[in-house]
Amino acid sequence: MPKKEVIVKCYVDSCQYWDQNNLCAADTIEVDNQRVNPNMEIGTLGEGYNEAKTSKSTYCRTFKPKKA
Repeated sequence: MPKKEVIVKCYVDSCQYWDQNNLCAADTIEVDNQRVNPNMEIGTLGEGYNEAKTSKSTYCRTFKPKKA
């Protein structure tokens, strides 16, 4: 069976793998449901945050902050 091309959209522009047109350029992606707070939706940032700084903020273990 031929391998199907997978396109992953990502809007976390603070990630090293974020690419044009909101595409993820990582070779592989690992996602987890790391529960921080049971009242918090998976993947949401805490109040006052507007940019992910760690993988825990995105629930994507592949996340790496962009280098400055």
